[in-house]
Amino acid sequence: MSSENIIQRLALLAQFVRHRTLGRTAIMKLCFFLQESKGVPLGYHFSLYSYGPFDSDVLADIATAERLNVLKSGVVYYPSGTGYEYSLGSGSGNLDALASDFLDQNRSSIQWVLENFGGKTAGELELLSTILFVAKFHNPRDAAQLVNQVQLIKPHFSHDQIQKGFENLVSTGVLLREPAAGEIPGRGIN
Repeated sequence: MSSENIIQRLALLAQFVRHRTLGRTAIMKLCFFLQESKGVPLGYHFSLYSYGPFDSDVLADIATAERLNVLKSGVVYYPSGTGYEYSLGSGSGNLDALASDFLDQNRSSIQWVLENFGGKTAGELELLSTILFVAKFHNPRDAAQLVNQVQLIKPHFSHDQIQKGFENLVSTGVLLREPAAGEIPGRGIN
């Protein structure tokens, strides 16, 4: 991993939280959607995990951003436990200049991912990112098989919730409703 790529990823994290505080799950999923639906070359290698697509390098980047005061974290208390929310730290100022080419080239994609997924709950992001992961990497033959595969992986989501998540991804242009002959839903990624 080059230092330029690390600077780009830290600048991206700063862009994400510049608009609103975000939790770890949200940051993870925004990186996933940006890389896998918009093709922004972040260099992450996501695999399917408990809460959907995951790469420990995203957590390492968050930790680095905290150490450099690019991000600052706060503990949030939920009825089911605690979590972390991240906001912009005072050390983020120079990153925009250092990663200006990367940010300029990907500004519309970053804005798109924030508009479409930045306001979603952790549960919604878990479901939507899992649907995209299955569509891209599990090769379902059609939308019905995609929904069934996701339900096997995430049985705590109902068939109806998964179907609505699929429809959401279709409406945002991430997936195709009816792929061309021989294509799977995930191949229609814009």
